[in-house]
Amino acid sequence: AFSSHHSLFLVVTVSLEIRQANGNKKPADTAFKQQRLSAVRPIFTPLAVGVTFLVVGIPFILIGQMVKVASGQIKELSMQYDGDGAAVKGCEIHASGAATTCTLSFTADDDMSAPVYVYYQLSNFYQNHRRYVKSYDKTQLLGGTEVTPLTTKNCAPLDKVGDLDLSPCGLIANSLFNDKILLSSKQQIDYDGTAWSTDAQKYAQPEGFKAAKGSDCKALGEGKEDCKSFECPLSSDEAAYYGCDAGQTYMYWYPNDADTQYLYESFPEVVSPMLGVNTDRFQVWMRAAALPKFRKLYATITSDIKSGEAIEFEVEANFDVSAFKGTKSLVLSTTTWFGGKNDFLGTCFLAVGSVCLAFGVGFLIKQCSKSRVLGDLKYLQ
Repeated sequence: AFSSHHSLFLVVTVSLEIRQANGNKKPADTAFKQQRLSAVRPIFTPLAVGVTFLVVGIPFILIGQMVKVASGQIKELSMQYDGDGAAVKGCEIHASGAATTCTLSFTADDDMSAPVYVYYQLSNFYQNHRRYVKSYDKTQLLGGTEVTPLTTKNCAPLDKVGDLDLSPCGLIANSLFNDKILLSSKQQIDYDGTAWSTDAQKYAQPEGFKAAKGSDCKALGEGKEDCKSFECPLSSDEAAYYGCDAGQTYMYWYPNDADTQYLYESFPEVVSPMLGVNTDRFQVWMRAAALPKFRKLYATITSDIKSGEAIEFEVEANFDVSAFKGTKSLVLSTTTWFGGKNDFLGTCFLAVGSVCLAFGVGFLIKQCSKSRVLGDLKYLQ
């Protein structure tokens, strides 16, 4: 016991000597270090609180009304073509790989000024599931071709199909919405430009990929004798859909093609081998939605639509929603400075603004009718 106390005494003594040697440790006598900075201590009087509520409430009401007006100016047409409650018969499929074709016809109720955006809408599809969102490999999407243990881990549980490596692998890429939707009426449409410009920087064709117009593999360089050909459709509408010249023959070569199943092979309905992961439809799909009911941009109608005008789409349905009890819809919509149609946000602004305005007026009436002296000691008795 004596030894323990003696040791503790020596430690304290040494600590004191060190502190004395280093000088005084007291913080400098400044307002900042001694915590004497000036501070605002507002007194919440009924008048101040009432004015604060008014300052918040009035702008909220104005903004809410502006949002409601802007949302009301948006013209929108929607049609569900698969799932329970479908408005069109003949578009439903009940198994993966069971394709069918149908026609969707819209009639404009009002004039719709270009651009008119074409969306597909899915419900009950949880793209926000943690395992789903994590299932992709960034390096592979940027053109990497080497399959490593990290690639397999990132893409789990879907990195292979049979003995073939998937490129790109993962749940997001390999659940691509693959309904082929083509405009068949007289309006003009653009299938490009639907992805964000920043998204395009995240994707690249596999390293070594080559493509050229013509029918000779020699145009691709040495070692590409086993290249494949792609015939662009003769229809100008389909050619625009695939991003190629109508009737043109293309030659292309993918690395490790014998051991890999590429995106154009998994989804030939909507992806051409010339574009692969650079297809806008694929890049839009890869941006996972936050809610189980969502819309994704598919194309843009670039001509004005008059009231009463018919808009028709030929649909090749390939995406099965029966497995997850979901629905598919096609939506046509204009936009304003505010964006797409959203009545809920305007209603929220109006509700919050109205509550604040009511409280503000209430506090001011209280102050004017039954005001009292602040700090009156009789209220403490």
